[in-house]
Amino acid sequence: MPQRAGIGRAIIALSIVILVLAGTLGLILVAPQSIIKEQTITTTTTVTSTVTPTQQEIVGDSFLQHLVVFSSMNVSAIIAQYEPSANVTWSGQACLGGIYPISGNNGNFSESLKILFDETKTLLGFQGFNAVFVGNVTRPTITTMTNGSMIVNSSFDLVGQAQTGNFTATVSAQDSYAYSTTSGTWLISQETWHFVPSYIPPDVLICTITAFGPRR
Repeated sequence: MPQRAGIGRAIIALSIVILVLAGTLGLILVAPQSIIKEQTITTTTTVTSTVTPTQQEIVGDSFLQHLVVFSSMNVSAIIAQYEPSANVTWSGQACLGGIYPISGNNGNFSESLKILFDETKTLLGFQGFNAVFVGNVTRPTITTMTNGSMIVNSSFDLVGQAQTGNFTATVSAQDSYAYSTTSGTWLISQETWHFVPSYIPPDVLICTITAFGPRR
């Protein structure tokens, strides 16, 4: 009987070990499946699109840049934006009124601007500007002509600052642009600015420009 009891206990112990091992194996087999979680993989694709501006947009940007350069009072940079054969017409203010050629030795626009933008220059007691400000620019309207040129219409406020006071005016601008195959850019072929002054200081160099530019 003691031997049978020992054998019985051994069988029970062996069964427990087998069950434990089976359970352990079961955990080993099941555990990897139980720890796998659902995953969401997001793939981001970046698409680069190059938008080529239209010729009208390029001309519109050229006009706005023209105003920026004009307010810088850099005469050589201003003149570079015109065709050599271009003319500039200023009207609406007696002292500024006239037609000024871009090139030529007889009263060209460059020499006129050098006087207008130089506060140290005087003529008949008038003094030039030491700063020019352009603001309140309306959105340019651009018309393409049959010959391929483009006409830009806009308006803006202009302030010429001088030691004796500020010249202020609203300017209605019409600039004609022609494409230059030489420079590969759009250049001004004709410019007409009509000034409507709101204030003219008595001692600002407004009339000097007509002393150097031909009035027609």
